[in-house]
Amino acid sequence: MPSQPEAGQPAPPPAKETKEKPAHEAGEAEPAKKKVKVHSIDLPVTSCTGQMSTQALNHYTELEGKMIAQDKLEKERADSKNAVEEYVYEMRDRLSTSLIDFISEQDKEAFSAKLNATEDWLYDEGEDENKQVYLDKMDELRKLGDPVTVRYREAEERPAAFEDLGKSIVHFRKILKRYSEKDEKYVHIAEEEMRKVHEAVEKKQAWMNEQMSNQAKLSKFQNPAILVLQIRSANDEFVKKCNAIVNKPKPKVEPPKAEAKPEGEAAPVAGQEQAGADQQAPPPQQPSQPAADLDVD
Repeated sequence: MPSQPEAGQPAPPPAKETKEKPAHEAGEAEPAKKKVKVHSIDLPVTSCTGQMSTQALNHYTELEGKMIAQDKLEKERADSKNAVEEYVYEMRDRLSTSLIDFISEQDKEAFSAKLNATEDWLYDEGEDENKQVYLDKMDELRKLGDPVTVRYREAEERPAAFEDLGKSIVHFRKILKRYSEKDEKYVHIAEEEMRKVHEAVEKKQAWMNEQMSNQAKLSKFQNPAILVLQIRSANDEFVKKCNAIVNKPKPKVEPPKAEAKPEGEAAPVAGQEQAGADQQAPPPQQPSQPAADLDVD
């Protein structure tokens, strides 16, 4: 055991621990690293793919085609059913709004009852019918609904159709007025031709007035006296007939042809023609005095 210091004497300093230094710090050489040898060899690669037989491939191809066709039929069936359902909801709403004036009360009650019955059928017996059944059901509804929507559409488009026809009549009336005033644009047209335009204008004006009068006598829920398509066709025919006359071009006036020069004779150059004329013209002669004025010796 280390001796204990006597009382009154200072304790000796603690002994320092000594650590061994690494070999490279001590100046010793590092040991040489071992070299790793790498060898490259070719690895064989073999492709192995599974392949169906021709018979199996044809079978699955046919099966896929059947599944695609079945999906298409199912989509068409669902679309047809949804179309009937949407039509029921749409028409039932419009019968109380935009179409209310275009169907009689009696027809409205019958159509509404048909719509309600179709809705009940869709959620009962018609839940899972084929496509053709839904198409037939839609045809039954349209037989009642289409006349109503046609009357509504005609009433919406008829004013514009009559307005276009009226504008065409006014247009050709103005042309007739300009013709009567000897307008340079139309003065070349024969009077007989312009008389045809005048007759067409008067005839079409009377026709339009008659159709508008007949339509005004009908209620909105009655079929129209004339269709918009007929009005537009009449306007097109009228405009085509009149334009064929009033748009006739003026006859072309050909300028006078220059006289042909004899062969071998060159045409005079500008500025030389007058000079040549001056050279060829003889000098003016002085008028001779009559014999009576002469002196006689």
